[in-house]
Amino acid sequence: MKNKKADGWSRREFLGGLALTGAAAVVGWRPDLVTAAVEPPPETTRLRFHKGKPACWAPIYVAEPLLREEGFTDVQYVFGPQTEVGKMFSEGKFDLNVGFSAKTMYNLEHQPYPLKFLSGLHVGCYALIGSARTRSVRDLKGRTVWAGAIENDGPHLFFSTIVAYVGLDPRTDVNYVWVDKDEAIRLFRDGKIDAFMSFPPGAHELRHNGLGHLLIDTNVDKPWSQYFCCMVAGHSDFIRKNPIATRRALRAILKANDIVARDPETAARILIERKVIKESEYVHILPELKHIPYNMWRDYNPEDTIRFYALRMREIGTIKSNPQQFIDQHADWRFMNELKKEFGITW
Repeated sequence: MKNKKADGWSRREFLGGLALTGAAAVVGWRPDLVTAAVEPPPETTRLRFHKGKPACWAPIYVAEPLLREEGFTDVQYVFGPQTEVGKMFSEGKFDLNVGFSAKTMYNLEHQPYPLKFLSGLHVGCYALIGSARTRSVRDLKGRTVWAGAIENDGPHLFFSTIVAYVGLDPRTDVNYVWVDKDEAIRLFRDGKIDAFMSFPPGAHELRHNGLGHLLIDTNVDKPWSQYFCCMVAGHSDFIRKNPIATRRALRAILKANDIVARDPETAARILIERKVIKESEYVHILPELKHIPYNMWRDYNPEDTIRFYALRMREIGTIKSNPQQFIDQHADWRFMNELKKEFGITW
């Protein structure tokens, strides 16, 4: 991998920290809208994220030098099992987090913790891969699928909303195997599974090995491509105590979204530099960074995502709250609203 220039800036320059005006030029922002330099400094210089999926969450790692430009001198990425995120959030181990919107909503319904949605991050991510015996989602009735290793985890919730959308009942019309990913790939290869719910870089790995074909690509297929997969959220106490820091952090993350979209090669190299992925994983991560539409975050209102998934999940009985209850209790759009002019957003 070459340390090449990309649109007039190098990996070394980026990793060394971009000036705010330089970052604005990279993503095409007008300098007169860059207001961070005249804002008060953040109330805290420490910022902690949950360290998670490298492709889906690439912007939080790419954002690190931008966060430092915003005044954060101590940026931490704290590891925790996906099943423990809610508990760790409750214990105050994270300040901000990005995650699958429907899974976060499920957690908030079943094990409430102090979290507020702040904005969308990107659409897409998940892909439903079918065997030669399945040509459409409706063909999955009575068949066996892998939708993650744990019931009501992210892949299972996404799969459930997909099959329910075409009139199937995910609780009774489909058979599941609850095994780990490697075992599921073996079963899929052996013809014992008819569909595989994949998240990055799984879809690319399967196609690279000549396994299956796309039934649903949520990066491009409607309605899934019109709603956020991953969203940015924050600990309620952190937001309340640190409103300036919250706004500055959100600005940096969304700028990083644009940078990943514009130069996925550099983003992939940053993930290697940060030891988020191994160099051997570059070949699988890069196609996902190119495919996920990070640059679509301006196009959709995050509130619509909560409404969409709340309705879908109520239909299949995984939550009871209605969309407005979720929005009232677990969303805080004031920072996004303050940044809309700066981002040139009109929704």
